[in-house]
Amino acid sequence: MKCKEIENKLPDYLEGSLNKVANSEIEKHLKSCKNCQQELTELTSFLSILENDKMERPSANLKLKFDEMLAKEIAENDVKVIPLKSKTDWKTFIKVAASILIVFSAFLLGKYQPDTLSSKEKNTAEVLTLLEDSSASKRILAVTNAEEFTNKDTKIIEALINRLFFDKNTNVRLAAAEALSKFSSETMVRDALIKSLETDKNTTVQIELIIILSKIQEKRAIKPMEKMLENEETPPYVKQQLQLNLSTLL
Repeated sequence: MKCKEIENKLPDYLEGSLNKVANSEIEKHLKSCKNCQQELTELTSFLSILENDKMERPSANLKLKFDEMLAKEIAENDVKVIPLKSKTDWKTFIKVAASILIVFSAFLLGKYQPDTLSSKEKNTAEVLTLLEDSSASKRILAVTNAEEFTNKDTKIIEALINRLFFDKNTNVRLAAAEALSKFSSETMVRDALIKSLETDKNTTVQIELIIILSKIQEKRAIKPMEKMLENEETPPYVKQQLQLNLSTLL
């Protein structure tokens, strides 16, 4: 099997719904393919967050209103149903599922603003509320939804920077860094990405920041990258990323 085929079968592999032949082929491929191993790790991590999160149940008198709201949300975004076949791209499925879960979570929390607020103000308030939620999965979903906003939404950008600096969950910080890269034209965002590289001790987050800063060609990151490269405590695999990406900035 090719990597793309393996990736699309990973959800079924984790569920144990594949036959012995397909299961054996995937396990054999995973032993020699680091990219597919990473895909499996990311998928496992994401599904684990969702499974461990306590699901709130809406009361019966709220169901009708929620059904109407969900139908409207789907119609406005022209969401199409994705068949759960082996060739389905699990990343696309998760993105759609995440969008629906964001709406559902906001509804359960009862954080909707008065009707006098505009739709944009309501969306902003919902995302800001979820970014402060105690559930890591809901914060990740909120970060994903925040990518749809524009550079003018400074409250959203500031909230993402706050998650990048202070969130205790590594996956949330990773999601925040990726979301902030969409707003890299803003000086405050570039400053935050550099500062985070200098202060975050998690190597996974460090590598993500190194790649982002290289991609947006932020030359002010050269100095902190060189400092990390000279630091004896920096792991070899982080130094490898530094060397690779520094060459694109110099």
